[in-house]
Amino acid sequence: MSRDALRPPARAPHAAVPPRLADTVRIEPAANGGHWLVSIDGVPVSRASSTVAATLSAMDGTAAVDDLRRRFAPDQEPEAFAALVERFRRAGLLEGSPRRPAGRVTYRPPLTIQLATLRAPLLFDRLHRLLRPLLRRWLVWPLAAIVVLGGVALVWQAETAARALTSPLPLADLGLVAAVMIAATLAHEAAHGLTLSHAGARPRRAGVMLLYLGPAFFVDVTDAWRLPSRGSRVVVALAGPAVHAVLGGAAALGALAVSDSDLLRALLVVACTCGTVVVVNLVPFVRFDGYLALMSALDEPRLRARTLSDAADALRRVLFGGPAGPRSFPRRWSVPFGVLSALVPTVIVVFAVERAVRALAGTGPVGAFLVLALQSFVVVAVGVRVARWLVACWRRGAGRFRFVLLAAFLTAAALGAAASVPVDDVRTTGFVVADDRVLLVSTDDSPASLPVADGSPVDLSTSGILSAHVATGTAWATAPRPRAVPLSAFSPLEVSGVDVDAVVIGAVDVAESSELPVAGRASLRLGSRSALEAAWTTHVVEPASVLLSFLSPPDTDTKETRR
Repeated sequence: MSRDALRPPARAPHAAVPPRLADTVRIEPAANGGHWLVSIDGVPVSRASSTVAATLSAMDGTAAVDDLRRRFAPDQEPEAFAALVERFRRAGLLEGSPRRPAGRVTYRPPLTIQLATLRAPLLFDRLHRLLRPLLRRWLVWPLAAIVVLGGVALVWQAETAARALTSPLPLADLGLVAAVMIAATLAHEAAHGLTLSHAGARPRRAGVMLLYLGPAFFVDVTDAWRLPSRGSRVVVALAGPAVHAVLGGAAALGALAVSDSDLLRALLVVACTCGTVVVVNLVPFVRFDGYLALMSALDEPRLRARTLSDAADALRRVLFGGPAGPRSFPRRWSVPFGVLSALVPTVIVVFAVERAVRALAGTGPVGAFLVLALQSFVVVAVGVRVARWLVACWRRGAGRFRFVLLAAFLTAAALGAAASVPVDDVRTTGFVVADDRVLLVSTDDSPASLPVADGSPVDLSTSGILSAHVATGTAWATAPRPRAVPLSAFSPLEVSGVDVDAVVIGAVDVAESSELPVAGRASLRLGSRSALEAAWTTHVVEPASVLLSFLSPPDTDTKETRR
């Protein structure tokens, strides 16, 4: 049977119903002749072997499941073949399937929401006609030279680039970098669609999306499965990162030729940002371009889903026992790849949530509501997937008693470890240098929310896009007093003549030889607390208290105030 079939669930509730192929499903020979292409509403969803294609074509609603098994898979056990039919149903290929084609608004787990235009085929057809005269093979060589020479230039300017990334950016530089990167992201996605059109297929959808809580553009290039060669599909996948690589190389080369310090800094930030985008995009364990290129090079559709299935089955057998299920992807590295395909997106989601919580902290009830809503959404989305896996473990495990005992033990062990493992209690605020003194400043109206204990260690760092440690000192509490401070004390932005209102909450003793910026970030180490307490306080208690105090303000209409 085809290796691209979905992993079977434990039960096949529809197995007794004669299956019928959905009216929206088409089965056609692939361009290379080695496989068949299965599409829903004209959108390719899978590649199938001749046997699977014949099996699907025979599902006309009159042939029973067992009759189909005897005709096309006589060596299969009845239960295994019935489970295969259920896979087809869950994939949206049979009548009564819950799957619907992607529309204007689509959610894709674990954390992606797409808002699309369905006129992408027309838009990219016009773009291709306009740019076709420029699409020549010989262009690859000068563009590759720009990437290589730009990489050398960036290494040559590494020290200057580090200062640019760790220092606050002027507003004009930040605006220039933001505009260039937005345009680069748009060109990145357009390159996918343009390359696909040039190869003879067409994009289905395009638009904007929230990808792991960050805004981005996207182009649906699923139609690449219609292309005759693996190489063509790999080129489509890598066309986007190539745009960022060329832009980053050109920016690094341009930085060698400019003398203006502000423009030099902006070019180096663009070069480093583009390089980061390329590296992250090539990670094959997330549905980024590197994964699509690997899947295309191997000619293995649904690679990530199949390896995740194998990894989940392996973990189920290790923890709860039971028989091994059929491998969805029969390669030796299937399980390790599936484990990494689960861990890497998890790390990205955790990082995105932490970044959002830090960014929204102190922004009032609206920010508190967004923090709680975002975290609830993530918990539900992840919890549903974990619950489905646990149900499969319950049904296929070696024993119910072992399942309950081990599940209780693992839950207790995780909570116990989180409650006992200490983590540093670090609070971040700003600092300024005034009158040869280092002052700790906070934007909070109530300085008590950030306690400063005499003798607390403090790490001082720059406030750029990245932070660079500059000194370590000792904090001392002072009487709170208002003070106007530079914007760079709280953000990676530097605006000449623009200060923000803050409150001085302490002072810091540092070595006299320390060279400090005018303002930056200060991290107070207030001791330690358990990981569970830190997470619960930061992610639940603090935003919930802000929201509740807004929804239920204290009653100040007392007898004393009415007199």
